Amino acid sequence: MVASRPGIEVASAAAHPPAGPGEIRTVGPEPDPPAGPDDEAVRTLAARVARARRAAGLTLAAVADRAGVSAAYVSQIESAAANPTVRSLARVAEALGTTPGELLGPPSGEPPRGRRFEPRFAPTPRAATTAGVQAIWDLTAMDSTRIGVRLVRGDAGDHASSVGHPGEEFLMVLAGRCHLHVGGRTRELGPFDACHYAACDPHHIDGASEDLLLLVVLTDD
Repeated sequence: MVASRPGIEVASAAAHPPAGPGEIRTVGPEPDPPAGPDDEAVRTLAARVARARRAAGLTLAAVADRAGVSAAYVSQIESAAANPTVRSLARVAEALGTTPGELLGPPSGEPPRGRRFEPRFAPTPRAATTAGVQAIWDLTAMDSTRIGVRLVRGDAGDHASSVGHPGEEFLMVLAGRCHLHVGGRTRELGPFDACHYAACDPHHIDGASEDLLLLVVLTDD
């Protein structure tokens, strides 16, 4: 028996005997190489994939379904436990609505902390104040490397069930009401109520009113 990584096909020698002279035989994709503990590029990719997924308001399962891999495999990429092949990364990037190039960044690696980037002025989306609309808007400036900013209208998206992830999170209610559960505590939040918490603590949102509008700020680490 040949073990396979989640979402990756591995061909066995029994299933695919050696090709004869002059014969070309195509087998399944090679398994992903393991990520080394000191592989900075893999850790950078992991953080960018996790950030892109959160910005898109997608669950691990949703990304996995779109990419044709398992949720466990996407989780391994986000935790830097997997070093995806180009083919696997292309599928995940497409599921996230981005490209492998944007996830990998420049060959020299992540820009140093504190580097400047162009400011992004984001007017309030008209739909954000429209009754019955449910959407998530990513307000993060291009090339920002430290935080992500989202405007969330309607239900809590990937935070409707308990989640935990690296970094910190700041949540402010701009309109409506909801219940925030974090670190074993529950608090009802109304307009301009806010909470700043360690995102590694299990947290979720429920009891959202139809007009709920949230401002969410997340850090990657």
